[in-house]
Amino acid sequence: MTTILHVTDCFDGGVATAVNQYARLTPEYRHLLLANNTRSAAPTAARAPGAFEVDESLPASPASAVSAVRRAVADHRPDVVHAHSSFAGAYTRIARSLDLVTDLVAPGRRARPVVYTPHSFAFERADIPAWKRRAFRTMERSLHPLTTVGASCAQWEGELMAGLGRAPVVVVPNALMDDHPAVPGSWSPPETEHPVVGVVSRVTPQRDPAFFAATARLIRRQVPGARFVWIGDSDGKGDSKGDGKDSSLVTVLADAGVEVTGWLSGEDLRRRVAGLSLIIHTARWDGFPMAVLEARRIGVPLLVRDIPSLRECPATARFDSPQDAAAKAVTILRNRHDPSHWAGLDASHTPERQHAALTEAYTLALDLAGRSPRKEDA
Repeated sequence: MTTILHVTDCFDGGVATAVNQYARLTPEYRHLLLANNTRSAAPTAARAPGAFEVDESLPASPASAVSAVRRAVADHRPDVVHAHSSFAGAYTRIARSLDLVTDLVAPGRRARPVVYTPHSFAFERADIPAWKRRAFRTMERSLHPLTTVGASCAQWEGELMAGLGRAPVVVVPNALMDDHPAVPGSWSPPETEHPVVGVVSRVTPQRDPAFFAATARLIRRQVPGARFVWIGDSDGKGDSKGDGKDSSLVTVLADAGVEVTGWLSGEDLRRRVAGLSLIIHTARWDGFPMAVLEARRIGVPLLVRDIPSLRECPATARFDSPQDAAAKAVTILRNRHDPSHWAGLDASHTPERQHAALTEAYTLALDLAGRSPRKEDA
């Protein structure tokens, strides 16, 4: 049986959902996990029961993480290493480069093909200086030759990957499995004159709380009874220097009269989301967020920021300024329904399409590496 080793340093949120789902959706492969969540203060995400035959901890230090990847490859002899997120992508590809050198000195076919899913490139971040974005892009370009197959989670991410080099790219669209806990059509907004507008996310610069605060103030002028809620919390680390973990951003929301719920999970989370009158996704950059698919599944009306990764969404559902977002939000709140047509996006982000794309990516990686699964390890 073909074995896939998944490596990530942010087993949290949408990345954890994706990794769990990749493993569950492809039981024809044997899945292993090497992961940590040290860059977030959010509760550690649960592993999908029975999905991973091996579950090991990835060290926090970059040098130790590279060594751990090499050790996991040597110990478990996977056929493919699937890296998730920019930092894990770096650790995994550096490990592969060292293994390739080892193979030259002492041939043993130790190096494994790498499938890489960034789940949003670090060089897309709008909260860091331009020089740092250039550094991240340079790093990605320099490591790209060590990528066997790029497996982007959205069309835009795939275009960015294709611009980095010659490695083939397969778009593996984010999707929700049929048994995802978000109940289809469970939207149940309040039957009062006090609609509730929300964001479902961590409170980080990426999600732009200031944008939502400005939008809330504008909506409140036309819908005085509207309430605003941010379902999530700050990572509670760092400061305001663009590290993505600024707890002071909660104050920006509180000053605009936005309730910040703190971390919710399970039934509490699903109940709060289903009770929203409208979700506004304010991300300044993204891969393709699971929150969008969850909102679609529940049936909550949805507006998204007009960023490249979300241009798969209907034009009528996209906004480019707080004024634009507020105007579209007021229309939805007054009419109590979502006027946008989402059928095209819904049809392109299904488990069936995700499964087919994953199979294509893994098969292509093995073919390009000239590997016959398990044969050389016999």
